This record gives sequence, C-alpha cells and structure tokens, in this order.
Amino acid sequence: MNNVIQTCIFVALAIISVVAAVLTNDVGETDTQQNRRSIAKQDEGNPVFEGFTAERAVELKITTYDDLTARIKSFSVKRDGTGQWVIPSHNNYPADAEEQMGSAAAAFSTLEVKEVIDVDSGAHEDYHVIEPNTDTLDVGTDGVGTLITVTDEEGKSYSLIVGAKVMKGTDAGFDPRMQQAYYAARRPDSDTVFTVDLKMAIFETEFSKWIDTNLLGLNGLDVRQLAIQDYFISLNPEGSPIMLRRSNSSMILDDVDLAWKLDNMVQYDQNTQEPFTIELTENEELDLDRINILQSALENLTIKGVLRKPAVLRPDLKITPAAIADVKTSETLTQLGLFGDPNTTVDNLMDLKSANGEIHISMQTGIKYILRFGEVDSTSGAQDSIHRYLFVTTAFQPNMIPTPAYTPLPEAGPAEPNSEGSCQAEDPTTDSESTKEAEQPALTPEQLAELKETIMRENARLKEEYDSQLIAAQNSVRILNSRFADWFYLIDETTFNKIHLTNNDLIKARSSELGDGLPGLPNLPGLPGVPGLPENPKTTPESTPDPANQ
Repeated sequence: MNNVIQTCIFVALAIISVVAAVLTNDVGETDTQQNRRSIAKQDEGNPVFEGFTAERAVELKITTYDDLTARIKSFSVKRDGTGQWVIPSHNNYPADAEEQMGSAAAAFSTLEVKEVIDVDSGAHEDYHVIEPNTDTLDVGTDGVGTLITVTDEEGKSYSLIVGAKVMKGTDAGFDPRMQQAYYAARRPDSDTVFTVDLKMAIFETEFSKWIDTNLLGLNGLDVRQLAIQDYFISLNPEGSPIMLRRSNSSMILDDVDLAWKLDNMVQYDQNTQEPFTIELTENEELDLDRINILQSALENLTIKGVLRKPAVLRPDLKITPAAIADVKTSETLTQLGLFGDPNTTVDNLMDLKSANGEIHISMQTGIKYILRFGEVDSTSGAQDSIHRYLFVTTAFQPNMIPTPAYTPLPEAGPAEPNSEGSCQAEDPTTDSESTKEAEQPALTPEQLAELKETIMRENARLKEEYDSQLIAAQNSVRILNSRFADWFYLIDETTFNKIHLTNNDLIKARSSELGDGLPGLPNLPGLPGVPGLPENPKTTPESTPDPANQ
C-alpha cells in the first residue's frame, strides 16, 4: 500500500468518525444536552480559570479519596503570616516550596480547556472526576478524582477535579501515532468534562517532596568523632522506666591518614550490667564499610513525617520533674519513647533518654549532633513502611576546632659575626641545625622589628580566623536547635538500621591484603610454603591503641 492510498484511508475514516459522532449526539442526546454541549464547547481554547495569576497564589490543597476505607486524604501547602511556606496538613512544618509552589501555580494559571468530552454527570464515574467528598461517597465508590485547589492572597479559590488520562485521537479515524495524553477534568460547580494538558507530577502529595530533605544539613566529610550509646528502656510492672545498657563505642578519624580508629569500646553484662572493655584481637578490625554507610545515611537523612513536641519540653529535650510526673505528659512521652532520667537533674531540669539509644556526631566545625531513637510509630503499617521517632539536638563543641599554630616571636637575631667577618668556631658536637642557624646572617634591629611585625600580623590573622570559626559554630548551633526545637521526626526502619549500630556491627574479621590465597598451592603470605624456599616472615598485626594513652 502506497502512502497516497494510506492517507486517503485515514481521511475517510476520520470523516466517518466525525459523522458518526454527530449522528450519535443527535440521536443519544436531548435538545437540552446538545445545547449545553454547544455552549460548553465555546470554552475550548480558553483559560480554565479566568483572572487567576500565579504570583498571587498563597495556598495549594490537594484532596484524594481512599475507596477502600472511604477516607479523605488532604495535603496542603500555604504561606503563613511571616511569608514562610508551611505544610498545614503536617502541623505547619516548614516547607521548601518556593520553586515547587511556583510551578504548581504557573500550571494552573496557564491551563486551557482543550476539548469538551461530556456535559452529563453520568459520565463522571467513567472519567474519574467524581468529587472526593465523604458526605456523598460510600466505601468502594469508583471514579473519584483528585481535587486541586489554589487560593490567592485575596482568599479566592480556584478548584479543579482531575481524573483519568484521555488519549486525544483514540476515536476511530485518528492515527494512533499522533495520540497525545491529556487528563479529563471538571470544575466542582459544573458537570462539563473536558481535557487539560497538565503535568500531575507537580502536584505531589508525599510529605518528603515538599521539605528540605537534608534534615541535619551536615557534610559527611566533616565528621571527626562518632560515639554510639546502645541501650534500651522499658517500663517495669510498677510503671517505672528501666534502662538496659548493651554497649558503648567511640571512633575517631585520624587527621593524618584520614582513617577511622577505634577509640573505646565497652560491653555490658546483660545480667549484672557491669561494663567491660572490648579489645580487638589480631584477627579483628573496625568495619570501615559500615562506618561509611553510617556517614552517608547521616548526610542524606530523610524524614517521613513530623510531630510537634509537647509544650512542656524544652528545645534541648530537658524537662522538669513536675512535668514528667504528670500522668498525661508521661504517657505521651512513653508512646514516643522518651523517659526522664532523674540522675541528670540539675537546676530542676532533667535529661530525657530515648527508648533505643543514641548517637553523638562531632564535626570539625565545632557542632555536635545528638540523635536519640524512640519507639515505632503506632500508626506504621507493614515492615516496609515502619516509621520510628527520632529526636535531634545540637551542642557547641569548641575543642573540635583546631587551635591555630602560632609562630613565636624571635627574641634576638642570630649571632653577630666576629672581627674577621666570620662566625666563631663551632663545637664539633653541635648538631647541624645549630650550625645552620649560626651561619645565618645577623638581623639588624630594623629587620628584627619588621620580622616581629610580620609574625604578629599572621598570628592575629590566625586568631581572627579561629574566633570566626567559633562564632560561626555557636551561631549554627543556635539556628539548628531553633530548627529542631518544635519537632519529633519520623524515619523509616532502613535508615534506622544504618545509623543505629552495635559493637557487633562495628567489628569484622581482619581481611588479608592478598585475599585468601590460591587453592592447591603452598604458602605465599597465606599460601602453603613452596618446598625448598624459606618461609615468609610472619607479620605482626597492629596493636589496638589503648584509649587511656591517647
């Protein structure tokens, strides 16, 4: 079949399709319906929302319907009185929504009615544009769409129910190769269903898509110390918290070779709770892969939800004994996995311990993050959707910022040469450095003064830089604690398992540099000795540094 014949067939089919559609409308529709369709089709090519301007948008609300539970789910983003974007559906948690909200509003402002496809409410189920409204819906209702509402700064709302995908050109006679996907849609106050060209990916309802995903805001390469406290807290029959300590461990990043070294490792007897030190054997080493995974997980820590802290809790997670004694407060904290520690009471304030331990992350920037792991959220679902409470605070740790290496001021210049123009004879026992120093030409008082001035300027510069780092760290701690102050966070179980490590997670069998050797051969380092050749010398494993001597 040549191209001319093929084209003629397509044209003929298209004409037949149009005629059939007209005849169908004439036969199947009443005069009123035909009149409504005629009026509705006048909107084709016009904006869906006349007068809406993207720049004036201050709120976006997306409503969906769960047909299995007959529950409405709403997600919203709005600009609060301070101009900040927040998420009302998640306790007004701060949103990182400037760009995304702009895209959503722009999509609404440029939306056009592409093609009117029906004017009767009986078609709403077919096109999935039934309004999500629990007052009018029953369990198992099909054909419910997504209601999107954008509100401007004057309080005027613009709503659209978006339904099923519609392929333009699906009627007989249209070349399938020319099809384009649109969405069926309608305004809530109208039965008319029309198509729109809309990118629904813009209208995300997943909480994590609208927030700053880097919760901690840290750079994994800046981590210098890790301290893991593995313990578990539960209530005894009397309702009092009981702590079961399991292990403590700390690691330090060596500044010379940038390798992690074990600083200290303690295990607790599970019957007596007596601590004992763990020393790595010659066949064991620190599992650097697990530490790298931990660092990466901290750097990319993503939260799955938030819960506002009770007002009785201070930003630093301290609480008064009177508040913890309140039954309602105590029950709330217990559900979250927080317990008052009376042994830490100072100035009528006690620390809160978490149900599943904590980790301290010390940065070279002078910031220490304290992450406490709470209970599993009772509303979590299956294993792959378990969410656990996380509590975050920070502290200023000035000793992590290296102090400057100041240059001492010279007291006097090198020795003056003798009358013959050369230095006095040196003692043959004097080392080479002393000889070199003696051979240096003498500095005049003016040169000495200039040298001192140069050194003082450099020392002053180093001190100013150091002081700036201290101030920056203090400011960062203040900002971070303000950011974390009002919230409990929810993380998934996969993330929890990456950052909640035990001693067993941190130790592995020492690996051989040359691998396990080749079978059937006697020794090379690790291979059976070759007859007639001397044995390879045994290597002595590195001794584990004693934390007490560091």
